[in-house]
This record gives sequence, C-alpha cells and structure tokens, in this order.
Amino acid sequence: MNWKLIAGLGGLAVLGVGGYVALGLMDGARPATIGEILAENGYTEFRPPTQSALPGTLVLVTGTEPVALGVVCRPEQALGLGLAEIPVSASISTELSSALNRTLALDAGLLDRIRAGGRLEEISEIRITLGNVRILELSDDDVIRGLPRRDAACAEAVALRLSAGQPLTMIKAALMADVTYTATTRSGADGSVAMDVQRDLAAALKSEVTGSAGGTVTLRGQDLVWGIRDDQVLALLGTVLSATGTESGAMEDQPLLAPGAAVAEFGPLD
Repeated sequence: MNWKLIAGLGGLAVLGVGGYVALGLMDGARPATIGEILAENGYTEFRPPTQSALPGTLVLVTGTEPVALGVVCRPEQALGLGLAEIPVSASISTELSSALNRTLALDAGLLDRIRAGGRLEEISEIRITLGNVRILELSDDDVIRGLPRRDAACAEAVALRLSAGQPLTMIKAALMADVTYTATTRSGADGSVAMDVQRDLAAALKSEVTGSAGGTVTLRGQDLVWGIRDDQVLALLGTVLSATGTESGAMEDQPLLAPGAAVAEFGPLD
C-alpha cells in the first residue's frame, strides 16, 4: 500500500480559509460543498458523515480508492473516553463557522453514490444546512491522561497491528454538527415522494425524515462527524515504539490522512 499516496490525496485543494470564503461569497452560480470547506481548513472529509469517528479512535487505512478506515479501538477502549468526556474546542474560527452555517450543496460524488441504482435514482439534488457546529479535540495531555485507562484488548490489538508494520493513526479532532437535508426529486413540485424512497434516503444519509411535500423531502441528523484531523504520534503513545518514530525511522509527517481526501468507508476491521 502506498502510504505517501494517502498522505497526498487532495493536497491541491488546500487554498486557505480567507481565499475560500471570498470565493464562496463571489460564486453565486454554485453553492459550496462541505468537502471543499473542510479541505481548505485542514480536515479529511467523511462522505457520508458518521456518528462513530470520535477523537481518541485508533484507525488503520485499509483502502485508498476510495479511502477506507478500519477501527482498531474506539475511544472508550483506547482512552476510557465517551462522547461526554471529549472536550469541545473553543478554537473554531469565525471564518469557518460562517462558511459552514449556511446552505451547502451535497458533494456530487456522494450524491452519485446515493443515486446509484435502486429507488434513489430519482433524487436530483440534496442541499444541507448545518447547525450546532463544534470541534471536538483532544490535546496531547488528554491522551496521556487516558492511557492508563486503555483496556487490555485494545493494547493487544495495537501491538498486533504495529508488529505487522501497519501504520496506526489516532483521530485527534472531529468537526461535528447537526444537519437538515433538503432533497428534491426529478418529479418536482407536482410529485409526491414514495415512502420507500424516503426510507432509503434516510438510511443513506443516517438521518430521519421530518417532512415530505411537493417532490421535496426534509431530513434531520444529529451529532454527525463531517471531518477529522489525525495524528500518528498520539497513536504511538503508550506503545513499545517511540512516540517520535517507527521501526524504520522518524516520521515524515504527523498526520496520515490529508485534507481533501474523502473517507468513503469506515467501520470495524474485517
């Protein structure tokens, strides 16, 4: 597996927050996508968002086309942390908050995946509106304090993966938000949306239907992780390897994942 390729995915998309916000305000023809905003602010996007990628999660990259992550340990097992114990960072910038707290377009790639085959082919557009945007983030000392709470099975799993030469990384920060989706069907205002289409759409977007009228379905999701930042150094804390290097030498970069990459698959290792 080409780890340098993973680290380089989407690197050309990084333009800077200020430049993006100016572009977003000037471009009236196309609403921004959340993936563009996340990439320009240093986050790896989850496509679709998930409730499970919390800071403190230890993961491996198990695929590159598309990017897939396999969970080695959840934060409860890795650091003894539940959602309520993970700090909410006060570092979210005004620019990022403003860029996210408006109507955005669902990424075309995710929309194509949702429409691929089955009943959801009739969905023509999905817009998203985020709310309650916050960043959950662990500091280095949060991780160090949590290490004594790592359970034995997690420690064994980490040792197994490292002994196999598989680079671990830890999710350090997660951008979390609630969302309202507005999905429009090709039938438009004169049509109605079948119940099975509504059900399939809710499952695809990890949300619940809150209304349907005139060819439009509204859905709501809560506490969804839209993007993450990772740190390989934190993943090695508490292991037999140095926290500043691996068996083959010092790390070139702390993150394994790059801004602009999109995680399409996330779940337990097979």
